[in-house]
Amino acid sequence: MPRKRTPTVAALLRLGLIGKDDWGTALQQALEISCDLIGVDRANYWSLRDDPSALVCELGYVASTQILERGFALLEGSSPEYFEAIREAQVLAIRDARADPRSRTLGAYLELHGISAMLDVPVFSQGRLAGILCHEHVGGLRRWSSREVELALTMSHILTSLLEQRARNQAEENERRAIFLAQASNAIAQTLDLREARQTAVRRALPRLGEMASLIHYDGTRTECVASAHVQAEQERLITEMCARYCQDMTRPGLAFQALRERQSLLVQVADGDAMRRLQLPEGQIDLLSRLRVRSTMSVLLTVRDAITGVLTLWSDSRNYDREDLQFAEAYAQQVSTVLENINLLARAQEALRARDEFLELAGHELRTPLTSLEFAVDLLRKKLVEPLLPAARNAVDTIARQATRLSRLTELVVLAPLHEGSPPLRVEPLDLAALVREVAREQAASKAFICSELEIRADAPVMLRGDRTALEVVVSNLLGNAMKFGAGRPIEVRVEADPDTATLSVRDHGIGIPPNHLPSIFQRYERYVSPNSFSGLGLGLYIAARLVMAHGGQIRADSRPGEGSTFTVELPV
Repeated sequence: MPRKRTPTVAALLRLGLIGKDDWGTALQQALEISCDLIGVDRANYWSLRDDPSALVCELGYVASTQILERGFALLEGSSPEYFEAIREAQVLAIRDARADPRSRTLGAYLELHGISAMLDVPVFSQGRLAGILCHEHVGGLRRWSSREVELALTMSHILTSLLEQRARNQAEENERRAIFLAQASNAIAQTLDLREARQTAVRRALPRLGEMASLIHYDGTRTECVASAHVQAEQERLITEMCARYCQDMTRPGLAFQALRERQSLLVQVADGDAMRRLQLPEGQIDLLSRLRVRSTMSVLLTVRDAITGVLTLWSDSRNYDREDLQFAEAYAQQVSTVLENINLLARAQEALRARDEFLELAGHELRTPLTSLEFAVDLLRKKLVEPLLPAARNAVDTIARQATRLSRLTELVVLAPLHEGSPPLRVEPLDLAALVREVAREQAASKAFICSELEIRADAPVMLRGDRTALEVVVSNLLGNAMKFGAGRPIEVRVEADPDTATLSVRDHGIGIPPNHLPSIFQRYERYVSPNSFSGLGLGLYIAARLVMAHGGQIRADSRPGEGSTFTVELPV
């Protein structure tokens, strides 16, 4: 006999009171009302899942015992006739479930629950079949009336509405989470101090992900608790004490260290004393967790390129974490680990630059001392030499003096000047730029560097200007060296031209060229657009050349296309 029903009007009034924000509660209320409206003992909502194709009981309600059921899975492979029927039929009204060919393959499930008749209706969401609302009659056979079929369809429409509201709520929640993750990343990235960034990462997790948190850094062998926080300032002392005493040594018991050892996220939904003892935590730590009123906890890993760099542990004193909380915490940890790694890499790069600058400073200082002694010795030698000298001897002494002076100037211009933002110190004199270029090119061509490159020089007419000879030699030498390095052994063309106001030097190669996105930055210090494994250098040559050109009141530019070579042009006032 059908179960005694609640009056239809009362049931419909209850439908109007169903809240749509909480899917689980709304679904339970809808199933309870279905049992009352149609007079069945059992009502279930089954979600249709893919891979493998199956129906999974998302929630079931048993009216006689008020028990909730969940999780039973029905594979399509075991009951193909039933799946075919629910995909084709608008309503599946079965009088004898154990004999009907559409449902008899469900025999084990029917027998388990004493089900004799079924009234199943499809539930659609966003234009596709999302699941099945099942009304299961327990007892004798039952013929379903048209009114009962209409009521079942009404309930399926209500579930469709609830599903669509859930989808909207989920989309809104996903958007809120995305905004939260973006804002947290930006806040962490605001500081370039790694210690401060770690503390910001922990504080930003609260209270969205819990009321307290700690971050343990892992370098592959050792662990260190590097940050902790609590939403309440008066409780922060306890979390700091716990981290200092129990979160430093990964050989100790604890959820974070277990997550590190097992290389996976871990969740303890009910973190009471018994659960903590099962984790083998010391009584002192359990006492601190009790004083912090911890209800639930989870630990998620920080990873960078498949390497574990730490573990973030979150505690809540107001809720019990679930699977969605764990997934959200994992997304936050992944975001945090990327930002922290970038800050760490930047700090290491800055430290490397500082070390390089210190080396250049030291090199400049150490070079100046012997060069000064050399210049003094040459002056003394000139005074002690007895005239007349052989031409070869005088030329040798003059060459030593000239090169010692040049080395001293190069130390000032090339080694020390790049370390400071001021203009390089110039010693201006009248000079012929064309002759200077021919002289530097002659020296370069005589070296092994240009053995594979042919130099074509057009610098015949004198081009007079006022400039620092050594500085302009450095500019020409760096541009020629750059052309040789990246010119792929093809000819290099050098031009020196002048108009009434400007002297122009251009150096063109036919090599690998420069990518367009690198052109704006190639004159910056330590800037390299190729791998140091392929081409040596510190990334200072073009930077030094640009600074020396600008110190003369000139300008330098580069034009290039990948695969077609580069042209560097220097313009100097005459």
